[in-house]
Amino acid sequence: MSNFIPNLPQDNAKLVVMSTNNKELVNRVEELGIKVLSSVNLSKLLIFEQYHTDLQFLHYNKDTVFVLNECTSLKGNLKKYFPNVIEISKNIKKDYPNNVMLNCVVLNDKLICNSKTIADEVLQMAIKDNLKIINANQGYTKCSTCIVNENAIITSDKSIYKSCRNEMDVLLIRQGYIELPGTDYGFIGGSSFKYNRNTLVFTGNIKLHPDYESIKSFAQNHNVELLSLTENTMIDIGSIIPID
Repeated sequence: MSNFIPNLPQDNAKLVVMSTNNKELVNRVEELGIKVLSSVNLSKLLIFEQYHTDLQFLHYNKDTVFVLNECTSLKGNLKKYFPNVIEISKNIKKDYPNNVMLNCVVLNDKLICNSKTIADEVLQMAIKDNLKIINANQGYTKCSTCIVNENAIITSDKSIYKSCRNEMDVLLIRQGYIELPGTDYGFIGGSSFKYNRNTLVFTGNIKLHPDYESIKSFAQNHNVELLSLTENTMIDIGSIIPID
């Protein structure tokens, strides 16, 4: 087991969906006692997005997920855990904004999204469920949002920061310093996930980020500790999404 992985409380994620291309990260996640379900290869997307989980499905609540109709095997796996697995009607396409229809964040009674790019099915259900729609100009909302808890997020995106700062506690950090091979840089939402109520996990060494002290202080204010899976620079793998 990696020295970066301590003994952790048992109120932890037991099942996640993630890209399995990076075997080191898969091994580290499994060392936490978590079962991994693989995202699928969507060859029609840009090469660095083809396995990105946060483009393929949305964990809406404990009973419901939304999934692309192209993700047949993922849909089959999700049906083992959710009574409501809803396919969206539009086909995903390579070019933005037709690739980000499920890239949004649900936090309790709030939906953070770009309402112009989100799938109609998601927006309609959120309205029916009386979720507060927090609209940002960033279509890659999930990629850009690190969830600390239901009332606190970290982002490098100024539009998300401006849209959310009056609704919850938000830390704005510098862009970059997270790898996404094939493009200039990745995002903190795509390189992090909540392992349990008090532990926020990063795909690489969070101490290498220039805003580490601010991130650490912000997390500690919310009684959350930081865990690095490797000693490498963080990498955006399209999110690791707990589903159990």
